[in-house]
Amino acid sequence: MEAKELITKSLEQSQGALTRSLDGLSQQEVAWCPGPECNSIAFTLWHTARVEDMFMNRMIQGQPEIYTSESWQEKLGTPDKAARYTVEELQAWPVPDMAVLREYSDAVRKNTLSLLEAMPVEKLSQAANPERPMGTVGDMLGRMSTEIAMHVGQIAYLRGMQRGLDK
Repeated sequence: MEAKELITKSLEQSQGALTRSLDGLSQQEVAWCPGPECNSIAFTLWHTARVEDMFMNRMIQGQPEIYTSESWQEKLGTPDKAARYTVEELQAWPVPDMAVLREYSDAVRKNTLSLLEAMPVEKLSQAANPERPMGTVGDMLGRMSTEIAMHVGQIAYLRGMQRGLDK
């Protein structure tokens, strides 16, 4: 199995777990936070999609993120800032409609899989951004897939906090 196939399989497994974790949740459940300094399911999903969009488009391809190029910021009503929120910013974050948020997340994943499929294997060994020493494209893809898996686990945990085992 080559590296691109491994990354693709990891992303597909995370997507399946994400779908199971989100299915059936109400808007109230996705907006719920266990504490004032915690993230909601909606925020975690949004952040995860934003990071994937940023990694694949801006950092690896040197292209605009679809968040801005396809006007998702306006559709979602969310700020451009993807990470490092203060407690006050986090509490003021506008929870978007979950259906629209899932559309954005799905659009990002479709874009990622398309870019991965078209990516020559040799690109994995190239510097992701020669002006910023962040490792190779392969390093970035590995980091991205790990971050996605961690956040999907957080989403599943937040669901479990609200619904228990949800049999």
